[in-house]
Amino acid sequence: MKSQWRYLTVYLLLGLAALFIATYTTHAVPVAKPLDGIPTQLGDWRMIRQTQFSPGVLANLRPTDYLYREYADPQGHNLSLYIGFHDGGPDSGPIHSPKHCLPGGGWQALAEQTRQLVIAGEQLVVVQSLYAKGGSQEFFVYWYQVKGEVLTNEYALKIAEIRNSMLHQRKDSAFIRISIPDAASVADPSALAGDFIAQVFPHIKAALPM
Repeated sequence: MKSQWRYLTVYLLLGLAALFIATYTTHAVPVAKPLDGIPTQLGDWRMIRQTQFSPGVLANLRPTDYLYREYADPQGHNLSLYIGFHDGGPDSGPIHSPKHCLPGGGWQALAEQTRQLVIAGEQLVVVQSLYAKGGSQEFFVYWYQVKGEVLTNEYALKIAEIRNSMLHQRKDSAFIRISIPDAASVADPSALAGDFIAQVFPHIKAALPM
């Protein structure tokens, strides 16, 4: 009798799993605000260029909204901001990890660490890294955002995507990167990036879905 109930329980669980797979769907989640609405003036930082990607680059990255700008401060420092948002719909691609893309492009990692920032009383943990290619160095700061949560590694990103897919039927995610070219000529690229992030993060947070 016990074995019969055990089999019935197994069949019931298998049936429920099959029903879940057959009826489960995820939906695309739009940005709360268009990314190109992020101000072109952020404190002392002023936008000097905005780039539109070629069809080939877009076909590779497959974001549903993105922003790629260069900003400069009065001292002549330049940096670039990239935000790639993926809404989780059928036309949205996965986020490409810089740990794979940069070495694939010929960049060699020299240093990497996580760093904690405090912006308007809120803690923000980011990854900052230094890469070299040929005779030049570039300083990068990046993080991922999923449903308002800031993440710093690909494993946490995948876990968050799976959790939100199961619980909320959404798989949207965003990748944010700040890069400082010719980093060897900058006295403190970490402080420079931190100043910019303090200005732009509230706007990024307002633009991405919670």
